[in-house]
Amino acid sequence: ASVASPFTSRVTSIKCCKDVLQQGRCTLVTMLQIYKILGVNCLVNALVLTKLHMHGVKQGDRQLTILGMAIAILFFFVTRSKPLATLSPQRPPSSVLCKQALLSIAAQFGVHFVAIMIATDISMVFVDPYDPSIIPDASFNANVLNSCTFLLTMLATVNTFVVNYRGRPYMQDMRQNKLLLRSVQLCYAVLVICVLEVFPPLNDLLQLAPFPDTQMDMAAADGDEWLSRISKAGGLTGFVREVGFPLSMCLLMTVDTIAAFLCEKTFIRLFEG
Repeated sequence: ASVASPFTSRVTSIKCCKDVLQQGRCTLVTMLQIYKILGVNCLVNALVLTKLHMHGVKQGDRQLTILGMAIAILFFFVTRSKPLATLSPQRPPSSVLCKQALLSIAAQFGVHFVAIMIATDISMVFVDPYDPSIIPDASFNANVLNSCTFLLTMLATVNTFVVNYRGRPYMQDMRQNKLLLRSVQLCYAVLVICVLEVFPPLNDLLQLAPFPDTQMDMAAADGDEWLSRISKAGGLTGFVREVGFPLSMCLLMTVDTIAAFLCEKTFIRLFEG
């Protein structure tokens, strides 16, 4: 119908051809970014669920509900973008399976993979081996591992929408899509508040466990093998112990966001100039 519409128009102008091209390009770019978002999010969720299952940890019902609602709202606002008034001489990718899209999905997932693996490895160090929350097939109990993976899953989801939103030269910029911009800003603000534990009732609503106090008493640690191992650990665990768990998570999430953004911009420059 889109191809035939210019030939059936009764208007004595070829403006309808330009309108079809503009709408078609906007639709194509929206479809491409939606498939990229779905691809990255599916891989991230599969990784997180696998890591949690390996340690006998679950996700809370409220966590999954809030994550699903956020994804639905962001998808709705993405599709509300409108094409630009001018037709760009640059052509968008012609297929979802093009090299640019596949490499971009792989690179973004690689960034989130590293961040999630770092967070899970560090979190497990601070989980008591006898914690009832890591018993398989038991009821849900929040712990550090569950809280960190939920925050990183939420961050990866929001980052995927922001990074893959194409905007110019085919459709409105994110700054012009006010609803999407405000929703993304709200999600980032909630994540920062939760990570820094500024407003504890919000953490309780999201079923997040309090982050461990890494400034432990060395005298108390000597009497416990698990605490003693944490107090003597080096590498990333030592860095987290010195800096503090909330600030370490904040730094990890910042690096994840910047790296994902740089990956997408690099592939756009390589393939489209």
